[in-house]
Amino acid sequence: MKRFKVDYYLLLIFLLILIVFKAPSFAFLFIIPILSISYYRIIVKRDITTVLILMLSARLIMGPFIINNNLSFNILNILCNYIPIVIILGFNLISLKTLNVKKLWSLKWTLLFIVFLYFFGLFNVSYSLSVFTEEILPLSLFFIVIITNSEQSIKYEYLLNFFRYTFLACLVVYLSPHFYDQMYLLFADGIIFKKKVSDIALRVFRSIPRNTGFVFDFRIMGQLACIYLIILHYLKKRDNYWDVVLLCLVGLITFSRGPLLILILLLIGVYAPTKIRLTKKLIILTVCFFVLMVMGIFYGLNNKNIQKFVKTFNPFAKDNAISQRGIFINYALNRFSEQPFGAGIGALSSSKADVVIFAGYTNRHKEKPDKVFYHKVGDAYLALSLAEKGIIGFILFLLSLIEIFYSKRNRVSLFFLVGLMINLIGTDIPKQGFYYFVIIIIYYGLSQKKILIDNLPKIST
Repeated sequence: MKRFKVDYYLLLIFLLILIVFKAPSFAFLFIIPILSISYYRIIVKRDITTVLILMLSARLIMGPFIINNNLSFNILNILCNYIPIVIILGFNLISLKTLNVKKLWSLKWTLLFIVFLYFFGLFNVSYSLSVFTEEILPLSLFFIVIITNSEQSIKYEYLLNFFRYTFLACLVVYLSPHFYDQMYLLFADGIIFKKKVSDIALRVFRSIPRNTGFVFDFRIMGQLACIYLIILHYLKKRDNYWDVVLLCLVGLITFSRGPLLILILLLIGVYAPTKIRLTKKLIILTVCFFVLMVMGIFYGLNNKNIQKFVKTFNPFAKDNAISQRGIFINYALNRFSEQPFGAGIGALSSSKADVVIFAGYTNRHKEKPDKVFYHKVGDAYLALSLAEKGIIGFILFLLSLIEIFYSKRNRVSLFFLVGLMINLIGTDIPKQGFYYFVIIIIYYGLSQKKILIDNLPKIST
């Protein structure tokens, strides 16, 4: 405790999370100093780390600053997501003397994929523009930042502290009284987003609340738990078990299956030994893990909702996670068979898309039950990407994905990529806008650092 030092900027963000959940009308008192400090660091210190923190914290700021005010929301969106990265890119371009050909070549497939997205998007501009900020812009910004980055670098130690403060705040909020009711009001009253959202599934089988975290999305929160662990790994802090417990707890209470699968694979990749040698420390950790596992199984056997949730991981179960996206996957694959070279960027996922998918019936107690239709494809990214981008675009996408997430061929990178690919069957991670930009730039930047743990085996090719 003597070594612990309070970071007042991160403390403000910690308090903002508590205030947004408990008393959102007072959030502006914390938002103003957070924005002031952020812009000082971005402009004066040219700190790209603060840019990433501001992007991750955007939903804490945009809606709650002036509640139910669209103009305020739009302005804060620009202040949190667009202007900071433009400032950093401006500094990068000013200080750029020569283009780093080595960096450019290391991302050649990503560059080709970006060029393909812009070219292919020209065939139907209205569709591609409607998905530009959520899918095309993040990858473009990532490439430009990496290529033009001369002196500025991400402070991963500071990001680690950011995750400590925010994850702890999210855990405190989750364990506090009336958490579900407070979280539901943030969505239903339009405090977080522009529109009121009352039909979102914020509980597991209408019983156990899901932790949406400070990003107000349980899937993204689960992904950030994985990034938290990766930062620990690359900074050689994997023995910080309090961090591991914190990220695992927060990841677990998101009940987001895809990120949980990635997290499990990462834990194996990080902690599985190359050679097993029994030590007192290993025996104690194994016993503790076994006790926790037995307690978890015992609780699960006595909780029907937990049993239902666990069954969704079973690929042979009737209502598994993939089958729940089956309608979208089948529709996308049918469109691909009709147009193997692609229907166009946004042709299936845009809100303007000409898509009609029959999903079944509701209100079955009626004499004539109501038909349910979906008008865009979501949560089925691999099939969606194949249908929209066609076979050429899909291959470029896969090559870019491998280039970003598997540039350093070690066990951790391999396990992360495998988990990510499984996750992409049912989740649209590359369409998460600025959150995807933050995730890939942190991950890729870490993988390029020469701070890898030496005893992890390389993957031979």
